[in-house]
Amino acid sequence: MTLPGAKKSRKYSVIIVSDATATNREFTVSSKLIRNALLGGSFLVVFFGVILFSYLTMTLDEQKMRRLEADARAKKRQISEMTATIGVLNERLRQMEIYKEKIMVATGLTSPLALREVGSGGPDASAAGADFSVAVPLLPGTPPKSALPPVADVRAKARHIEESLKTVEKYVNQQKLQLAATPAIWPTRGILSGHFGNRIHPFTGRYEFHNAVDIATQLGNKVIAPADGVVLVAETRDYYGKMVIIDHGFGYVTRYGHLSGYNVREGQRVKRFDVIGYVGTTGRSNGPHLHYEVRYYDKPMNPFDFILDN
Repeated sequence: MTLPGAKKSRKYSVIIVSDATATNREFTVSSKLIRNALLGGSFLVVFFGVILFSYLTMTLDEQKMRRLEADARAKKRQISEMTATIGVLNERLRQMEIYKEKIMVATGLTSPLALREVGSGGPDASAAGADFSVAVPLLPGTPPKSALPPVADVRAKARHIEESLKTVEKYVNQQKLQLAATPAIWPTRGILSGHFGNRIHPFTGRYEFHNAVDIATQLGNKVIAPADGVVLVAETRDYYGKMVIIDHGFGYVTRYGHLSGYNVREGQRVKRFDVIGYVGTTGRSNGPHLHYEVRYYDKPMNPFDFILDN
């Protein structure tokens, strides 16, 4: 029974024809049933779609998680290797620091007490490794500042050692230049016929100060430069005769008198062992010999005190 005013549900007939001889089959389907079937199908499509999407998302997340874990393990290995390397470097820097301090003590640039301080401090190899222990999370992320190896400390130590060694190098080079400029060998070989200091002058017979040494030797013997320097004078003077003056720098000047001839010219740079002239008897001389002076900031010094190849 249908109530007045109620909307009737439409019905649809479905006829199935198999062939010409067979009996046809007919079904009646209401529109409500069709609507419910469509809603149910749509729900199933959405439901399975959500399940498929969730499955694909979980699969992708799992693959991403595996990649992240592998990356974290690789980073952990790298940091472990870096930690071991920095530990070794730190120990080598400690040994270099001790070696550097020994050099600076040997050159007089620092106090010997520094060796005790350096020798008693600094980590050993195991401690160096312990200082760089790192806790790496399984998942990647920025590690805390305290977990990072203190590379800046190693760099600072290396820079400090480098600057100190540059100072030592500069000092040693300066010392090399000064040693090369110090008259340290005999300018010629012979007999010491006149000493530095007070003496009786061979010509005047007066007691006076002799600011050089006289080396008696064969006429024409070579006279060599006892140190590096620059020739200031190569000329004849009354008392000295033929004379050469060499400025060695660092306050040192040497003079050579009574030469028979020159082998250098003024302004020429000479090296130790270069021949600068020849023994003679020019000027006020009573026989072949070399008058040899050493002056330090124009103060006469005893040449014998500088000669090392006795």
